[in-house]
Amino acid sequence: MNRGIAFALAILDAACVMLGLMCSWAFWLWLAPNLQRLVQVQFWELLLPNPWMPAGAVLIVVWLVALRQLGLHDPGRMGSSVNIVSAISRSAVAMAVFTIFSNFLFAERVYPKGLVVPFILFSWAWLVAARLATFRLLLRLETPPTAARALIVGIGEDGVAMAEHISRHARHVCSVAGFLRTEASGAPVVPVDQILGGIDDLPSLVNALDIRLIILATRRIARHDALKLAVQADHMGLRVLQAPYSWGAVSPRLGFARIGDLDLIDFVGIQYPTLGEQVKRAFDIAAVLLGGAVILLPTLLVAAIIRFQDGGPILYVGKRVGKGGRTFGFYKFRSMVVNAHALKDALRDQNEADGRLFKIANDPRVTPFGQFIRKYSVDELPQLLNVLKGEMNLVGPRALPEEDLRGIEHDAEMRYWFDQRSKVTPGITGLWQVSGRSDLGFADMMRLDIAYIQNWSLWLDLQILLKTIPAVLKGRGAR
Repeated sequence: MNRGIAFALAILDAACVMLGLMCSWAFWLWLAPNLQRLVQVQFWELLLPNPWMPAGAVLIVVWLVALRQLGLHDPGRMGSSVNIVSAISRSAVAMAVFTIFSNFLFAERVYPKGLVVPFILFSWAWLVAARLATFRLLLRLETPPTAARALIVGIGEDGVAMAEHISRHARHVCSVAGFLRTEASGAPVVPVDQILGGIDDLPSLVNALDIRLIILATRRIARHDALKLAVQADHMGLRVLQAPYSWGAVSPRLGFARIGDLDLIDFVGIQYPTLGEQVKRAFDIAAVLLGGAVILLPTLLVAAIIRFQDGGPILYVGKRVGKGGRTFGFYKFRSMVVNAHALKDALRDQNEADGRLFKIANDPRVTPFGQFIRKYSVDELPQLLNVLKGEMNLVGPRALPEEDLRGIEHDAEMRYWFDQRSKVTPGITGLWQVSGRSDLGFADMMRLDIAYIQNWSLWLDLQILLKTIPAVLKGRGAR
């Protein structure tokens, strides 16, 4: 599920519930004209703990949780208008039960029906209207933003039928990037130019085309191909759906998914996040939200200076390799001239770093203001967005460009290092950054990455974060 889309849908739902609260407040006062004089309650006070109803803020959060649990923050589950209305209605029932339970739990408080019942009804109406309008709009768009790029496994009639079904009924769920053949595939029915490769080509296709979804639409697949597909999909965090054929399952756990009006088997990878990993993620999100609020104005000032210095883009978005070997868009404040990447090849003979790193002490591509923000790591601040998206952690191995990892399969030691670091999410800071950054070579970075992965703990993360502050202030090893 795309986290950005899920976040946008959650914001839409929160706005609808807020409108429901406002309408219920207005209805409450209309129902009892003397209530304003007697109770003297304002709308914003309904969001705080109060004696009239459960705090509005709590009701909003609980309703959002209910909608998420019912799958309404996943575009793939918005299969039809009936499903959407049904899920929202079930969430309204859950809210009614929650309110009754709260009234029973805190018996000394009185929650008038004139406020609570309209709140649930108005919120339900706003949610239904907004979600149905969104659903209809997405179906009208040629390439909806909710659509995940998908590969269909199967080049026969079943593959064609699946692609046509998606085009007619599920454009808001996924868009077909192409087809994969298997060893057992016969003569192709799909256009040859849409066959992108075989199962072995999956890793490269995932990164090149930003694939999020694999759809098995063929009976003609050998078990060893199915196992290979399952392993690669699990490694790269892909969702795998299968038409309900009977050739057998290779996933240890099965679920069900719907694309349009078609039910598919959902191969669910088994994941057991540890308590430490859950705490780490919660800490990262809380720290980013709190820290982002504190540095918002300085960040906007930096962005304005970058924009006005040469009229170029504010952010540099590069491709980095993350967990499972999957690439992602890596955000930084632009510290170089606009055509910096084109000039890189001409400067390779001046590279001062060893191994695969590229560093020049006085890089002529760096702007004057860029030198300042690089020295104090201000250019790294946009990576907080990567943390919120789940692509990075605050602490972890350094996120490396794709080009730095080319050809590593020919070196056993580097392959081991890459396999180990691919098990964890990269970080904004880490042992490499607090140990000298650019003053260290590639071999040192490999050693520190392995040491971090093998000795990870929450305490180690906290130590690295505390050491990052003086390292940044001193500008040590920054280039």
